[in-house]
Amino acid sequence: MKNKFLMRMSLGAALTFAGLLLSMMGYNAGSIVIAGATVIVLAFVIRWRTGDQPESDERTKKISTASITCSWLVTIIFLAVLLGGGYLGLLTLPAQMALEAVAWVMSLSAVVFLVYFKRKGDVELT
Repeated sequence: MKNKFLMRMSLGAALTFAGLLLSMMGYNAGSIVIAGATVIVLAFVIRWRTGDQPESDERTKKISTASITCSWLVTIIFLAVLLGGGYLGLLTLPAQMALEAVAWVMSLSAVVFLVYFKRKGDVELT
């Protein structure tokens, strides 16, 4: 468990350092610095919440698998709506905006399903 904490901290430090270096070189890399700081904060939060307990067991693996599966289904439906709207001329989005929307839907739906299934306690997908 200590190795995972150190890996998360190293990743956060590397992202923060790379973002600061790129910012000093004149690139707009503020989001990389923010991502690195977020990884560092999450490493501390995960360590604080789990303590000496194992990070995963059968229940958490089952919940994680179910939430990612449901998130993929929501994302596929969202992609179908985007494609259908594009073909019918109902909406026109630039590629970057469409990819951002898909990334947000995928990320947020995964978090929502994860919270939902953790509160529910057990997962029964059929």
